[in-house]
Amino acid sequence: MKFMMTILAIILFILFVSFDITHAATSCYACNPCGTTWDPAVATIVRTTRPNDYCRKTITGSLVVKDSTSICNPVNVLSNGVYCCQIDYCNKANKYSFQLINLGFLIIFIRTIY
Repeated sequence: MKFMMTILAIILFILFVSFDITHAATSCYACNPCGTTWDPAVATIVRTTRPNDYCRKTITGSLVVKDSTSICNPVNVLSNGVYCCQIDYCNKANKYSFQLINLGFLIIFIRTIY
């Protein structure tokens, strides 16, 4: 019983950390063009201005643009599109987000237990 309570606490903690979207981004990377691989030397840091602002990354073929915006509509078509996030500096990478990776580990963990 104590083991199950520990497992439940770990699962709840991972869920809490993975889905913490209660605040908007206050700082984002901005560059145009940014390149297909992440190079912080070509980017500047911009401060957002509104309480619910997003960091945005737009990918069109080999053109990558990063900025901040108050309205963001995510689109993904064959790895091209608009990606939105609300965590500081979350638009830096061209990889999956930390939250999706945590969700994957959580699903594997739960599947292994049960």
